[in-house]
Amino acid sequence: MMMTIPEILKELEPFTGRFPMKAMKAAVEQRDAITPELLRVVEAVADNPEDFARRDNYMVHLFALFLLAQFREKRAYPAIVKMFSAPGETPFDLAGDTVTEGLCQIFASVYDGNPALLQGLVESEEVNGFVRGAALNAFLVMEHTGLMPRAEVVEYFRSLFHGKLQRTHSYAWDELICAVADLPAPELLEEVRQAYQADLVDPNVADLAGIEQDIAAPEPGRHDRHYLITDAINEMEWWASFHPEDSRPRKLPKPKATAALPAFTAPPSSPFPASDPGSPPFIIREPKIGRNEPCPCGSGRKYKKCCGK
Repeated sequence: MMMTIPEILKELEPFTGRFPMKAMKAAVEQRDAITPELLRVVEAVADNPEDFARRDNYMVHLFALFLLAQFREKRAYPAIVKMFSAPGETPFDLAGDTVTEGLCQIFASVYDGNPALLQGLVESEEVNGFVRGAALNAFLVMEHTGLMPRAEVVEYFRSLFHGKLQRTHSYAWDELICAVADLPAPELLEEVRQAYQADLVDPNVADLAGIEQDIAAPEPGRHDRHYLITDAINEMEWWASFHPEDSRPRKLPKPKATAALPAFTAPPSSPFPASDPGSPPFIIREPKIGRNEPCPCGSGRKYKKCCGK
C-alpha cells in the first residue's frame, strides 16, 4: 500500500539513525502531492530559523531541501535563500555539513532566474562566511550546467572586485579567488593580483602562485562538484550518520578523503566560532572534497594546501 503524504512527513521528521528509504521513494513517486508540504516546511524554517535550529533531531527540512532541489522547484528558491541568510552559526545548526557539502548545488537546482537573492548572500557581511562561499559556488554550478552564461558570471565576479565586496579580508574573498580559478576566468587575473596586494585574501587558504597556475592550466575534474541535484536519495543515503561503522552499505560513493568529516568545530584560527557541540548527530557526513575547498579539518586553508597534500 502506498504511503500517504502525512505518513511520509511523519517518517521524515525525526532523525532515527537510519535512512528512511521507503518514505523518500514514496515522496519522489508522489512529487506533485508532496511538493506543497515540502514548501511549507522550508518556509516555516526560513521564517524562524533560530527556533528550528534548537530542535534536537528535527530533520524533515533537510529531506525537503534535497527533494525540492531534485524537483527543480523554483518556488523554494526565496525561502531557501532566506533560511540560510540567518547570521552566525544558525545555518550549521540547521543543516550541518550540508552548508559546505551540498548547499551550492541546492541553490543552483532551485534557482529561479533571479540572481539578486544569491548576490545578496555573497555580499552581506552578516551572512555566515561558508554560506557566502556556497552562494559564490552556486554561480559556478549554474555556469557549468547552462543556467547562466559564462559572461554574466565573469561580470558579476568582476563587480565583487570593484566594490560589491567590502574591501576587508573575509572568507568571501578567499572563496571568490578560488571561484575565479575554478571557472577559470583569466580575464580577472589582474583583479586577483590586486586583491592579494591589498591583503584581502588569506594566502594560507589560496596562495597567488597556485591560483595563477590554476587559471593558466585548469586541472581535470575542477567541475566535479558543479552539478545539479538529480537524485536526493543518492545524495543523502550514504551519510555516515545513517551507517554505523559495522553496517555501512557496500556501494558507497568513493570519497576523495578517507576520514569521516567530524562535527563542525573551528580552531582559533578559523574566521567563525565553533558550532554547538550538542548539535544533532545527523549533521555528520563523509566529505567529497574539491582541491580548492576548505579543508574539513577546520584550518581554513584550501584542502590541497592542507590535509590534501
